[in-house]
Amino acid sequence: MEPPALPLPTFVIIGAQKSATRWLRLNLGLHPDVFTAARELEFFNTGERFRDLGTDWYREQFEGWDGETIVGEATPGYMFWRHRPVVVAERIEETLPGVRLIATLRNPIDRAQSAMVHHIEGGALPNDSVLVDLVKQTPPERDKLGIIAGGWYAASLEPYRDRFGDQLLVAFARRRRRRPARRIRPGLRHIGAAPDFVPPEFERVRFSHQQRPSSEPGRRPLTLEERRELWEYFAADVEHLEKMLGRDLSLWDPNAQESGAVAGT
Repeated sequence: MEPPALPLPTFVIIGAQKSATRWLRLNLGLHPDVFTAARELEFFNTGERFRDLGTDWYREQFEGWDGETIVGEATPGYMFWRHRPVVVAERIEETLPGVRLIATLRNPIDRAQSAMVHHIEGGALPNDSVLVDLVKQTPPERDKLGIIAGGWYAASLEPYRDRFGDQLLVAFARRRRRRPARRIRPGLRHIGAAPDFVPPEFERVRFSHQQRPSSEPGRRPLTLEERRELWEYFAADVEHLEKMLGRDLSLWDPNAQESGAVAGT
């Protein structure tokens, strides 16, 4: 008797980059009814894979599946602005019409700083990079690394909201998590898993590079003035996001803070 064909996902975490997508994938995957791919698959946002390799290749990435009823993957690039979310959302709907989607968001200024450090460590940016200077040198629309545009959440989520409606859950990542089991309950509920499940060994949330030394220029905390300057690149998109979600995101606005470098929702 031939083994059953490997499945296609029933849920996909689409982003945002540097917003705890890996943490969410790991912890959802600890549920006994959930199986998640072990890495970012970059399928729907990579034309060559989507067109040339197709769903047969995509299914193969879920090797190790053992009959779990809920199957998922997490690829932050699916929500990345420069990867054209309009196109990616169309491909996902075409391949996985009933899929449940999850997007996790964090303060876009903090996300930009984390993304810059990520690219410093990967060798794409010099060690002495300074976020404000970097942004001034490269218009966000032409920045292949997406330092700023990776945090244009409203622009990136709108195609998904239009196509998937309530199939999309938008959650917010926080730097400090109290009772972390409660933080995955909406995700568990959204993908159809029992929401009262608590992993025996809960995977800790990790914002990449957050706990490392900050003596290098690229790692030092942003000043309030720098945060205010960077906010100008996000303010209009965040305003649109507030209207889209019906949520107050003023904690992200450094102009609303009484003291510097406060990470919001």
